[in-house]
Amino acid sequence: MTRYAVILPAVLILALAACGKPPVPPAAGPPEVGVLTLVAEDVPSDKSYVGRSVANNTVELRARVTGILLERPYQEGQVVKKDDLLFRIDPREFEAARDSAKARVAQAEAQVAKTAADLKRTEPLAKAGAASLADLDASMAASLAAAADRDAAKAGLAKAELELSFAVISAPFGGIAGKAAVDPGALLSPSSGVLAVLDEVDPIAVEFTVAEAELMAMRADITSGRLKVPAIDHLLVKATLVDSSLYPYDGRIAFRDVRIKPETGTALIRAVFPNAEGRLRAGQFIRLTITGATQIGVVLVPQTAVLQSPTGSNVYVVNKDGKAEVRKVSLGAWHGDRWEIRDGLKAGEHVVVDGIQRVRAGAPVKAIPWKPTEIKPADAPARP
Repeated sequence: MTRYAVILPAVLILALAACGKPPVPPAAGPPEVGVLTLVAEDVPSDKSYVGRSVANNTVELRARVTGILLERPYQEGQVVKKDDLLFRIDPREFEAARDSAKARVAQAEAQVAKTAADLKRTEPLAKAGAASLADLDASMAASLAAAADRDAAKAGLAKAELELSFAVISAPFGGIAGKAAVDPGALLSPSSGVLAVLDEVDPIAVEFTVAEAELMAMRADITSGRLKVPAIDHLLVKATLVDSSLYPYDGRIAFRDVRIKPETGTALIRAVFPNAEGRLRAGQFIRLTITGATQIGVVLVPQTAVLQSPTGSNVYVVNKDGKAEVRKVSLGAWHGDRWEIRDGLKAGEHVVVDGIQRVRAGAPVKAIPWKPTEIKPADAPARP
């Protein structure tokens, strides 16, 4: 076989192939996307704030009488119980004043008895004409004066006993007594200033502030029925400490300021926690979470469905024609890995969750039900 006999069939095959047309690929269909059908849900409405712990009650201990401090039996910085002795002033001068006041009362009582007897004798004599009316008036006046002196003496005794009681300064409630400003032997008087500060720390309070705008939004939600809030004493407050540990006891709301501070635009709120173990001390920063309220009929979408842009937040919605349209939304609170949609969406609409990168506004899409497992954790954007 010659060389031409081998080449000829190959040339014929190439020529026949050149006469044909290349195959045309099938037309691409609409992109496939995972779609979530929205439903209205009732979800817990927890609010978080940062507060500072303060003593539930605080009292400045001061001297109310003048005298020498005999003893200060409490240990500074330690827990004291209600009615424990904190300071004792030398009581001898006050005891003497009390005893003197008692003597004056006894003397006044004797005078009352004498003038009463005189009046009792004078009255029948005056009626019989054996005594003048002037004598009767004098007896009556003496009796009244004696009674007044007795009442004054009794008041003096009460004052003396009260001043004697002021010689002992006791704890009005249980708590932690701070550093003492004086030592035994010092001369105390009402002008001596604060002797020590007593803080009640069981229970202990945590104070925090809420912005006026947030309060107004909550009132609007309650009025519209979107927020259901129980009685204030049914709200639970959970505390997280600076080391991220959860305080084991729940607190309760104990106080709400009736005024908004014009300087900050906030209202003060106080929560009270049991603190028998003394784990909380005044001055700590604590993160609070208030639980118990419920949001009614909330629409939630996964975080990956929300597109952030300089103009705001948007989602893609598949309309009844099977086309994707951009919808501007207003975001609310965060619930797990989902955003609350306060405005822009309603129950029954279809939101694109998976395959957003393949969607074009106004273009048709092939919607399939979305399942949470379709999104890999590594692909999910970070929580803002």
